[in-house]
Amino acid sequence: MSCNSNTTQKIKVRVRIAKIFLRGINFACSLIVLSMIATAFAIFNATKTLAPRNNLPAWAENTKIWPQVLLLSIACISLVMSIVVMIAYFRGGHNRAEKVAAYYTVFAVGFFIFSIVMWAIGAAAFNQSKAQNNNKDMWGWSCVDNKRRHLFEDDVAYALVCRLQVSLLLHISQHQH
Repeated sequence: MSCNSNTTQKIKVRVRIAKIFLRGINFACSLIVLSMIATAFAIFNATKTLAPRNNLPAWAENTKIWPQVLLLSIACISLVMSIVVMIAYFRGGHNRAEKVAAYYTVFAVGFFIFSIVMWAIGAAAFNQSKAQNNNKDMWGWSCVDNKRRHLFEDDVAYALVCRLQVSLLLHISQHQH
């Protein structure tokens, strides 16, 4: 009986360590997504008021930024929830963290279902918007290689903004499967 109890304890410890590790990974992923979006926004906000060159603006007038705002909101919520669970682990031990994690899990499952639907609708609307707006959203505008891009290449890191958003889109699509 003692051997069985000892084995059970070892398994419980390993499961707890795995849970803490996974919560750390969730925190890190949220932080990475947040930093990628923040970098894209920083570049956009710092350069959106540059004077036109050859009658071409640095960014489209009324550039659509709702996809980035949506991703930023999701990343912030995920990061806050990860921090709350991690604080519960360090302040109240495993039992308290498990209570917080239970609420987080209920929220996460609901949020996961909502996010799948949201991303499906968002992706369709985003593609439709890009098709109808001639790439006049932040992602499309930064990824188009044209005369405007070359005029502003010393002041606007279009390639970086494009890569950040493509990486972000790939990251999100991988989490949908």
